[in-house]
Amino acid sequence: MKRIAGVSIAAVALALLTACQDETSVPKSAGSASATTVAASAAPTSAVVRTPGSTPARAGAPATAGNGKCVDLTSPVVTAALGKIGESVGGRGFLASSGTDAPVGSCPALLWVLADTEGGTASSPWHVLLFDHAGFLGTATKHWTAYTQVVGSSDRSVRVQYRWLGASDPSCCPTGGPVVVTLTLGADGHTITPDRDFPPEVLDPK
Repeated sequence: MKRIAGVSIAAVALALLTACQDETSVPKSAGSASATTVAASAAPTSAVVRTPGSTPARAGAPATAGNGKCVDLTSPVVTAALGKIGESVGGRGFLASSGTDAPVGSCPALLWVLADTEGGTASSPWHVLLFDHAGFLGTATKHWTAYTQVVGSSDRSVRVQYRWLGASDPSCCPTGGPVVVTLTLGADGHTITPDRDFPPEVLDPK
């Protein structure tokens, strides 16, 4: 009887161990200011988007690099990322207008590109695209925003300033904000954490 009982307990323990190994851990979101993984045209909790062939060509040179800079706005990786974020208003496309300006050899872990609407103005749609050294991570917000600027960055963070129109503001002169949201790259290399909630007026201008 003791031998049978011992075998049964061992079998149960083995079954429990196997079940635990088969489970997949999924991070839980605790609000818009919690740790998130950004992805182009997707909710912040979506999987990281990788551009095919986006492995850095050499050590220390990100996939976005070109012409001696960490981010070449005309690189295939940046161009492919712009193609993933959809169209702006009126069917117009997004164009890369600025980005991380550091030289190769001094590239930060988190890279950025600010994309504006082709032929647009400050009130037109903008997107902030984020990259690690391997490729495209996604956009700062799921939906495009207006009056958007990148106002600073460090090795693992990007500071984005948002403004918005008040009820009677002309399109030239928003009085809402400014609010600066700092987006920080986590230790896992692909999770982005905002330091505060995005202003609701930015996420839903209506």
